[in-house]
Amino acid sequence: MIEKREKTAGTLTGAMLAFLGFMLAISISMADSKFQERRKLVLDEANAISTSSLRAQAIGGVHGTEISRLLVEYTRLRLEFYAAGEDRAKLQKVYEETLKVQKSIWNHASAIAQAAPTAISSILLVSLNQTFDLGTSRRWVLEVRIPPYIINLLLVFSLLAMGIMGYYFGICGIYHPVLSTLLFGALTFMILLIMDLDRPRSGYITPEQSALNWLVEEQKPQIPPASSAP
Repeated sequence: MIEKREKTAGTLTGAMLAFLGFMLAISISMADSKFQERRKLVLDEANAISTSSLRAQAIGGVHGTEISRLLVEYTRLRLEFYAAGEDRAKLQKVYEETLKVQKSIWNHASAIAQAAPTAISSILLVSLNQTFDLGTSRRWVLEVRIPPYIINLLLVFSLLAMGIMGYYFGICGIYHPVLSTLLFGALTFMILLIMDLDRPRSGYITPEQSALNWLVEEQKPQIPPASSAP
């Protein structure tokens, strides 16, 4: 009788741990997928801003120069948008300023297209439209999180798995404190990792903003070297 109980409990324990591992794999995959998407959008946005700036410089004139200047300000706002973290007041302020800059840029681009509807003015509109679309995409992907019920299920199944494993050890009359602690620690670490990846603004693991920082450095006016004394 005892052997049957041990066998049944062992089967249930193994099944519960296997199901928990499956849940962890799905959750980590979801969190990592969103994290990689956030990283890629930063690079895509930096490339789109750079392309728009180069095309505006190629057009030149009053409107082209002003677009280039506004894109510098726009890049800084995109960095401030991320640096605002979870502060809703700061996020709203940056968002409103971003909309104003976007409107000014588009007005200048429209003036260029109306005054000289050339191929380069057309592709400038395309790249600017892509730039603004990527801004919206970044805002959306930073707001989308793993559904809370998945995290709750992970916590519930982790507790159930630990409880069943404790019951199994009890009826077997054995106890492995080191192995149990290691397993519990590993589960805790994995759940914390998933939760951290799901907090792109305030977690320890955040998408790099290097591409936008590089763009800001490139946009800085170049200071000519001082002439050497004869």
